[in-house]
Amino acid sequence: MRQLSQRILPLIGILCLLVLVGMHVLPRAFGVEPSVTVQVLTPSVPQGGTVFLRIDAPGAKVVSVIDGEKATPAQLRADGGWEAVLGVWMEEKPGERPLAVQADMDGFAVTATASYTITKRSFPVQRLRMSAAQDAIYEDPEVQEEYRQIGGAINGAPTARQWKVGLTLPVPGRISTQFGTQRYRNGKKVGIHKGIDISAPAGTVITAAADGVVVLRGDYMMHGRTLVIDHGDGVVGLYLHLRDFGVSEGQRVKAGQKIARVGSTGVATGPHLHYALYVHGTAVDPLLWRQVPEGW
Repeated sequence: MRQLSQRILPLIGILCLLVLVGMHVLPRAFGVEPSVTVQVLTPSVPQGGTVFLRIDAPGAKVVSVIDGEKATPAQLRADGGWEAVLGVWMEEKPGERPLAVQADMDGFAVTATASYTITKRSFPVQRLRMSAAQDAIYEDPEVQEEYRQIGGAINGAPTARQWKVGLTLPVPGRISTQFGTQRYRNGKKVGIHKGIDISAPAGTVITAAADGVVVLRGDYMMHGRTLVIDHGDGVVGLYLHLRDFGVSEGQRVKAGQKIARVGSTGVATGPHLHYALYVHGTAVDPLLWRQVPEGW
């Protein structure tokens, strides 16, 4: 009996191994593939808009969206599905744009394709005259360090989504400079306005556009008093030229909570809030985020 068991046990081990291998290999051998499906909730997106994706990838460990040369991680939803948001750069060429979704499913790389259409927008032009001394501030090493610090906060690793519905505007007021405004300084194009400027009386309360975490609180020469709030799923808000702070770095905030007051700190011609929204590092129009697709 002992000799028999010694012979049978290895056979059982081999059979178990064959079964495990078969579970992975046989489905492919008979044409049954692990599947990934993609639903583009925003099939038509304006320049400066956002693409919303729902992804079904049962059993996937990691899911990424490849849009051009950029890979964006998808986030696992509570219902077991996946989701991703993609920012469309304001100068992206209009037309149909393909994308691919790659999923790691039980060691197999599974890919699905989809597409969306970028529609053209017209953006205002702003022409400014500055003295040589004023113009030089933009090249100051201290200002370049500001850009580095703020950019680092905006491009941090994605966290779990905090927002559930559209984002509210942080302060009431007149939009004095629109998103996408083409800026010329002393006749030379120097950049694009990546947010909106909202004019409001000094001291007006500024509130968080959505739930999130304050990932940067700084006081800078050009940007003035600054807050960066991570709203999750790659969505980050930037609040500039603040009069003072109402929150601390690392603090969790709720939508509608007071975070600061309107000021004119840094390089500013008057009291206003510069409010910008970034999706995985790409500036998008905050006005288009007041509503998100139904069912999101």
